[in-house]
Amino acid sequence: MLLDCGPLTLARLVEHAVPFREIEAVCITHFHTDHFAGLFPLVHALWVDNKVTKRQDIPLTVMGPKTTEERWKKLREVFWPEPSESFPLHVREAPVQETVGSLSIESFAVKHAPWFLSVGYRIRSGGKMLVYTGDIGSDHPMEDLVERVKGADLLLIEAGGTKPSPNHFTIEQILKLQDEAGVKRVIATHIREQNLPLIQSKISGRKNVTIAEDGMVVEL
Repeated sequence: MLLDCGPLTLARLVEHAVPFREIEAVCITHFHTDHFAGLFPLVHALWVDNKVTKRQDIPLTVMGPKTTEERWKKLREVFWPEPSESFPLHVREAPVQETVGSLSIESFAVKHAPWFLSVGYRIRSGGKMLVYTGDIGSDHPMEDLVERVKGADLLLIEAGGTKPSPNHFTIEQILKLQDEAGVKRVIATHIREQNLPLIQSKISGRKNVTIAEDGMVVEL
């Protein structure tokens, strides 16, 4: 399963020897290109690979906010106009409650941008829970987030803002959320390089809060 699919996702999967053919589901949080632009290349790569290897098409489940299916069709119209070619997608628009293998996946609404709806995801398996917010605005009600992430074993949440804003969370808000919700471990994502020193100073001494890195592997 992929959580979001940015423009370099397919390249990163190949680079780290992650077999993209085994991906059964993609969970899209919102439609900014760094989270959504890689969906079409992934689907087309699956289609091409199956044609070359004579593998049978296995449907890909794509979860996302409302308008996900409409936006996919627009991508297809522009980039894949051949009417006789297709790859089976099962699109599930929020609110989502899906099971993929041993994973139980549930979406929840997130405030981020006024141009479209956004969602986060709670994923449970084997008694563990991972929560991924995608991008989230500072004005998302804290009490709602506490309920969404309470007791999570791992929280992936963005720290793109140095000050509260309608579009991005701050490291101070993340630490408050962790304390109030009893989150066991936090990985902060979506950090601008110039903000790294500030965020590193804020999390100093917190062993259960780390900054995301390309190629990071986390075991729950």
